[in-house]
Amino acid sequence: MAIRLPENLAPENYPMGWLVDSWHGGGVLEYEGVDAAAYLHELTIDASDGGPYLKITSNVWLANEPAGIVDKEAPGQVTYDQLTKAELWSTHTGFVRVNPESEQRPDGSSELEAMLVTPAGLAHAWVGLINGPRFQLVIDGVMRSASGAQVDGARILGGSVGSELFYAIDMEAFGSDMRSYMAGRMSRQFDDAVDPVVNDAVSDDAGAGPAAGQTAAGQPGADQPAADQVSP
Repeated sequence: MAIRLPENLAPENYPMGWLVDSWHGGGVLEYEGVDAAAYLHELTIDASDGGPYLKITSNVWLANEPAGIVDKEAPGQVTYDQLTKAELWSTHTGFVRVNPESEQRPDGSSELEAMLVTPAGLAHAWVGLINGPRFQLVIDGVMRSASGAQVDGARILGGSVGSELFYAIDMEAFGSDMRSYMAGRMSRQFDDAVDPVVNDAVSDDAGAGPAAGQTAAGQPGADQPAADQVSP
């Protein structure tokens, strides 16, 4: 698969290099008290300032169309183009990095740390692993404002095949046990803005990095309190 090799990527974050881009797609979300709904998802993972981290911006909109219209086998771009945006369901912003105090594990995986905040009065610390084109993250700590939504835990499993990013999110919130919350797929946009110093090289392996030979984020959420949506 062809991927960008970000010129501005800090060496310690080479395992995440394949994630750097803008992604468009969609899927279906459903939770306790929330009927199944189609959604559109825009995700940007940005290495533009060259810091020892990647910047994350994630926005999810409910779709005007019913959940049944979503074809889970279709590319993310097809779903995105098929749906139209209704209300903004969630927005997240934050940062992710490879843990600078950890060594690569014997199986080739690297430890991840992330901090994400939402306008719903929530801040989450995430920890996880990335190994080639696969990653997983779990909430390790929660801070909420006095009126922040009660989201006690979540986990994300994701991976890449071709130019598609697949993910599934489980959540523990509002007194419910950990359960499936949303799942979707996204298509790479080949967005030069996420890495202003663009390297024209491409790689055929999601695990290949620009210097070390190895490189490697959606977020769940309901961040619009007035809409009573559910999300970490």
